Amino acid sequence: MKLRCTHNSIRIRVKKSDLIQLNKEGIIQESIGLGPDHIFIFSVKKTKDKSEIFAQLETNHIIIEIPEHLAHQWINSDLVGLETEQIVSETDKLHLLIEKDFPCKDRIDEDKNDTFWELADDDPKAC
Repeated sequence: MKLRCTHNSIRIRVKKSDLIQLNKEGIIQESIGLGPDHIFIFSVKKTKDKSEIFAQLETNHIIIEIPEHLAHQWINSDLVGLETEQIVSETDKLHLLIEKDFPCKDRIDEDKNDTFWELADDDPKAC
């Protein structure tokens, strides 16, 4: 699972094995160690409690919840991604994008076996 953050935007790219785990266990998670006492965690999980994709921050942990029906539709189809905007204040929105990971054609040494190569664009410049 990969995470990209920019101003008010979170993008997560998942591999095939991530989706298999999400489907079976209901959650996928990655962590980044930032020293002996600091770990940053990001997770995607299926939920019955929400009707829309929702992100929240708990201590050092970004959790993105996907309603079960949306997760099921996404996991079991050629649908590339799930996207929404979450209102965070009167003037700001958080853009959320969770998508299947495609192989990067310009990264020759990258292991592409766990990516969604069958959904990727044939354009050799596309990633």
